[in-house]
Amino acid sequence: MSVPDQKKYERAIVTGSGFAGLLAARVLSDYFRQVVIVEKDDEPNAPLPRKGAPQGHHIHVLLNAGEQVLERLFPGIKSEMLEAGSQTAVLGSDVRWRVAGKWMPPFDGGMTTFFQTRPMLELVLRRRVSNVKNISFKYGTKSTEYRLSENDSKITSVTLVDVKTGAESEEEADLFVETSGASTDIIQQLSAMGYPIPRESIVEPDFAYSSCLMEVPENWKWRYRCVLIYPKAPEETRAGAFVPVEGRKWMVTAAGYCGDYPPTTPEEFLEFLKSLPEADVHETVKSAKIVGEIRSFKFKKAIRRHFEELKSFPKGLVVLGDAVCRANPFFGQGITAAALEALALQKNLENISKSGDSIPEAIARPFFKDVAQILDVSWEMAVGEDFKYPTTKGKRPATFALTRWFKDKVMASNDPEVAKQFYRVMHFAEPPTKLLTPKMLYRTFLKR
Repeated sequence: MSVPDQKKYERAIVTGSGFAGLLAARVLSDYFRQVVIVEKDDEPNAPLPRKGAPQGHHIHVLLNAGEQVLERLFPGIKSEMLEAGSQTAVLGSDVRWRVAGKWMPPFDGGMTTFFQTRPMLELVLRRRVSNVKNISFKYGTKSTEYRLSENDSKITSVTLVDVKTGAESEEEADLFVETSGASTDIIQQLSAMGYPIPRESIVEPDFAYSSCLMEVPENWKWRYRCVLIYPKAPEETRAGAFVPVEGRKWMVTAAGYCGDYPPTTPEEFLEFLKSLPEADVHETVKSAKIVGEIRSFKFKKAIRRHFEELKSFPKGLVVLGDAVCRANPFFGQGITAAALEALALQKNLENISKSGDSIPEAIARPFFKDVAQILDVSWEMAVGEDFKYPTTKGKRPATFALTRWFKDKVMASNDPEVAKQFYRVMHFAEPPTKLLTPKMLYRTFLKR
């Protein structure tokens, strides 16, 4: 990794300060003398949901691969998360997961995963980023337009607007990183600049979920730290879960496909949980006190933008996070996907820096290729679940039927070793091909 006095470039500007933006800024700080993060929300000084991150009211899981990236970029951050109240659970013993109509079998030696509210995790991460000397924030500021050089080949500046006063400024940089999330206008901007726009894969699941915080009863004895009940598609449509979070609370979620949406009044919310295929979630939380409101979210559209296919793209610009791909948030991949994309950015910055090429001119194409490899896995996992329902709109992959059949066989297996390997794949700790080894195939299909 480059050291400060070897940094070749003066300035990078990151649009958006969600997980993707914060992680990208940390990576950029090793290669640029100055990194500026532009965020339209006010600076959050407490672990509370913010306007620009509506998923802050719902369950957020830090998958194992994401946890490893955070610790790599911010040594000691796991200890800070625990001090702030993050809860841990060991997969295979503390976590009970019902999929494909069966409970995953318990096993020993599982990975440890972290649970906490999104606002708390984001605040811990934001504070670590704020402590990096060459990173600064512009809060209450939105970016409105990237500007091209005279020969229309490179982004050289961005127009920033103060949210409260409307005052505009023009900010120059060597590299611009777009991480403004699902609401990004990068497609419109590319079109306005005369560049081709990426092909989009779109999946529209008829899906919604409702979540709330509940106080853990004082006399509660933990049997499982976390329980997740997924429906057996397509005959079952309802799902539910509880996970431990900071402050001795549970985050509890109810979800439904095919218009079978969970309600937001306490009595109806609990009745919905009671109707799940298994009683574990309802029996655990039925006597707990709800804290605050029950918040609902209808997920209308999953979008993956195939930037890797573009033959022409402005120099000095890259895009990552939900601005590239937003799958169903219920499956908890977003933070980890952003973390893996940040590592891809680091890899490409390092390769280009060593080669002597220009980072602004050489970064986009290889970076988008690496992002595509990450998303090939995460996208298939998420939309594969959505496509199990006939009401889901979109083009099913040609391999959908075969993949679904195999995945259902794996999830329905009673073999602890298969379950352990499946968890590792779902947490991006190992590739899906690990489920195709002779040992795993034997245990999945032949061993009884």
